Amino acid sequence: MAQRSGQCLCGAVTYTADVSGEVNACHCGQCQRWAGGGPYFGARADNILLDGADVISAYHASAWGERAVCGTCGTTLYWTLQDKAPRSVAAGTLNDQSELKVTSEIFVDHRAPWMPPFEGATQSTEAEVIAEFQASAPEAT
Repeated sequence: MAQRSGQCLCGAVTYTADVSGEVNACHCGQCQRWAGGGPYFGARADNILLDGADVISAYHASAWGERAVCGTCGTTLYWTLQDKAPRSVAAGTLNDQSELKVTSEIFVDHRAPWMPPFEGATQSTEAEVIAEFQASAPEAT
């Protein structure tokens, strides 16, 4: 992992994080709308230190997930499990995107027909992802 910095479009939210270089592409319908057409590309990150958290707007779009955007400019910042610290950042917000690689794709059964799979990335369907969420949080339905 390498420490990297990032920010939203307007600069109201900045962050540093330890980023692994592994990127997950989520093709669910919500992520397609949230990201503006393609999948949400989340770069795996730990130790995320946010500055400007007071302008972050969070939205609970499902029983599991929380989506965060900059409340000033609307930049997609991160998706996380509700009541959990973020474990990824939107790859496009990183100041240095070198050495990033899509290593996993989820909700592949909802992939836009114009987008090919990423070579070498693991593939998981909606049913597989939902089963994983249910196994990790049995009280969520």
